[in-house]
Amino acid sequence: MWEEFLQKHYKKLLVVPILLLIFGLVVVGSFYAKTGDLFDRDVSLKGGISATIYEKDVDIDKLKEDLENRLGTEVIARNLRDVASNTNMGVVIEVAETGISKDIEAGIQESLGLELNKNNFSIEEVGSSLGETFYKDLMKAVLIAFILMAIVVAIAFRNFVPSAAVVLSAFLDILIPLSIINLLGIKLNIAGIAAFLLIIGYSVDTDILLAVKVLKRKEGGNIYQRIVDAAKTGLTMTTTTGVALTVAYFVTSSFVLKQMFLIIILALLTDIITTYFMNSGIFIWYNKRKEKGNEEAFWG
Repeated sequence: MWEEFLQKHYKKLLVVPILLLIFGLVVVGSFYAKTGDLFDRDVSLKGGISATIYEKDVDIDKLKEDLENRLGTEVIARNLRDVASNTNMGVVIEVAETGISKDIEAGIQESLGLELNKNNFSIEEVGSSLGETFYKDLMKAVLIAFILMAIVVAIAFRNFVPSAAVVLSAFLDILIPLSIINLLGIKLNIAGIAAFLLIIGYSVDTDILLAVKVLKRKEGGNIYQRIVDAAKTGLTMTTTTGVALTVAYFVTSSFVLKQMFLIIILALLTDIITTYFMNSGIFIWYNKRKEKGNEEAFWG
C-alpha cells in the first residue's frame, strides 16, 4: 500500500516541507526584523539579574506585579521546584536589566513583608557584555557544527543532491522548532541552544539511514520498498525517543529541562516530515533521473 502511494504521489510529498520552509523563514525573518535577533534570549544570554527566593508560600502573581510596578520593566517569575519530589522550593525572578539589584531586593522585601538574608535569598547579575559573549560563542558553536556536518555528509555521499537533501533536512529541523518557540514567546537559555546542537546530530542520523538504504543498497526490493523499510526503522527510533522525552517533559519540574525537551520534541516531529516526506520524494526523483542517465536534469 505505502509502496503504491510513494510511486504515485512522491512529488506531492514535497509540498508540506516547502510550506514549512516558507512558514519558518517568515516567522524567524519577521522576528529578526522587529528585534534584531533570531529568537528571544533570557538573562543568561542577554544579560540581566536573576534572584531566587527560598520561601515556599509566595504569591508569585502579586510579587511579579509589584516588582513590575516598582521597576517599570518586564519581570519574569516562576516557581522553583525540587526535581525529585516536585515540591515548591521558592521563586525565581529574572529581569533583563543590570544595576538594579538593590531595587529588586527592596521590592521583594516590600511585596512579601519578608526580611531577606543569605539563607532565604540569593541574587546574581550577568553583565550585558558577558551575556552577549555567551550568546555569540554558542551561535558560533551551532554554525560550526552545522558546517562540519555538511562537510562530512558531502564527503560520505560525494554527490550534490543527496548531500543537499540531508543538509536541508537538518536546517528545517532547526528552523521549525525555532519558529514555534518564537510564536510561543519562550526565552531561550544556554540549555536551549545546546538542544539545537543535539538536533543536528539526530537529524543527520535518520537522513543518512534513509539515504544509505535507498541510494547505496540495492537489496531489499525496489526503491519504494527500501524507503518503507528505512521508515520503519527510523520511525521506531523517533517514536521511542519522542515518547520518552514527552514523559520526561511532564514529569520534570526543571524549567531548563522542560525547554530542552520541548525543543527536541518539536524537532523530532519536524524530522518525520523532512525525512520521510521531503527526502523520500527527492531521493525517488533523483533515482529516476539517475536511472535515465540524466542526473543533470534532476532540477529540470
